[in-house]
Amino acid sequence: MNITNIKSTYGYIGFLPFATFSLLPWIIGGEISKTFIVFQLAYGAIIITFLGGFAWGWRDNQKNQKLNLSIGIGFSLLGCSILLLTYFKMILVSLSLSIISFYCFYIFEKSTEDFEKKDIDYQKFRKLLTLLVCISFLISIGYWINPYSNPYL
Repeated sequence: MNITNIKSTYGYIGFLPFATFSLLPWIIGGEISKTFIVFQLAYGAIIITFLGGFAWGWRDNQKNQKLNLSIGIGFSLLGCSILLLTYFKMILVSLSLSIISFYCFYIFEKSTEDFEKKDIDYQKFRKLLTLLVCISFLISIGYWINPYSNPYL
């Protein structure tokens, strides 16, 4: 098994909590749905913080690496902001910020020299994984704003 297949396998396993926490509120409903969405936000915040740290491992001699490090730290701080907003019960803002964060990180990663040197399968995998994560947050937004399921109505 080559390294791209291993990364893909772990990536999809890492996506399972996003899918689970976004679908369970629709399946189970009730008061516990809030908890599932909060878990999704917490997991997403941890992942975006982790992704932001990737910039530290990119080649130091690539173009704009100083800026890449700063942007990576910014994504880690976004993850902390998502947790803080979730703590203050600003769930819709947290969900929206999560979508923006994951999509912007993909754009950021795609703009690096290292990403361009990755094989095409990895590039397609990253695009698909980002899309799936963003869709999972959209599903949760749908649950949250649905007048029949909104936990705060």
